[in-house]
Amino acid sequence: MPERWKQVRRAGEVGLYPFTRAELDAVTLDAEALPEAERGPFVQAVTPLLAAPGGADVAGQAAPGPAPPGWAAPADGVPAASADAVTRLERLGFLRLGRPAPTAGPVPAARAVPGARAVPGARAVPGARAVPAELAGWAAAGGEPGGRQPVTLLGDLAIVTRIRAQPVWVAEVSVAPEPARPGPTGDGWPVAARIYAPHHPPVRLVEQPAGAQAGLPPYVLVRDDRAVRALVGWCGTDVAAALDARPGDAARPEAGPAVPMPTAEISGVFAAVTLLRVAVAQGPGVLLRTLVVATGERRHWLLEGDQWQLAAPVSPAVLESRVTALLTPPADG
Repeated sequence: MPERWKQVRRAGEVGLYPFTRAELDAVTLDAEALPEAERGPFVQAVTPLLAAPGGADVAGQAAPGPAPPGWAAPADGVPAASADAVTRLERLGFLRLGRPAPTAGPVPAARAVPGARAVPGARAVPGARAVPAELAGWAAAGGEPGGRQPVTLLGDLAIVTRIRAQPVWVAEVSVAPEPARPGPTGDGWPVAARIYAPHHPPVRLVEQPAGAQAGLPPYVLVRDDRAVRALVGWCGTDVAAALDARPGDAARPEAGPAVPMPTAEISGVFAAVTLLRVAVAQGPGVLLRTLVVATGERRHWLLEGDQWQLAAPVSPAVLESRVTALLTPPADG
């Protein structure tokens, strides 16, 4: 894991091993695998392994986070966690049976972040736990339904499992199958991508469902400063190109007056309608936020109202700021 953190800081994004849903459903993170300061507030993902009978007992004694809405931790019809998947992960070197070795040594006062430079004069914190390079977890075991065994999660499996299990927020982008008639709920829309944000380090995990974009890995680790523009890009806006446009560039039409208009009057020009949903940890609960963006003829609108009956023109820069606000944890979260 420390090497991956370094790679993403340097390159901005790194493709991870393409785990199948069955492989990820076969393991889960132990709730106390990370020091409390590294966990922070989080949204508890309920995996098939935890949902099985007795699953609540496998996550240690740490208090779980609030459960997210179903879309933030979808099952996608995958069968129950399989011992065969565990065997495959072990053979690939992403999993080891048994618990990780205890982490030796105290943590410096400046926080022992993998890859971070030491602070001159920093004093060790007695009794503090170092951030582990291997993570304790649980995996499906054969012999009986719902059987589990303690394991050590390694490499990319540890990264993906850790971030998906305890995210500060989860964002999902889905696209309307009929842009001219998007409907008011977004249920059943194909998912383009999900992004999970851990409390620490400053990275984001991008998850792209199979077939979403051919040729791209299903799991990509990105630096946190790229997450907002990735989401805005999935909403149909190239923010960088828009901000680079010179005033008076006739090839780029203006966004039009910032006055909402009836969606029914202009939906015929919509080339795409995108629903962005965000679940953010907020104390003992989950804060849900949504944004609906329509694009067409190189223009963008925010669809507003209970039935998305109003379309408000929006510039790429304003759209970027709205997405940023959606991802910002509440002050009391």
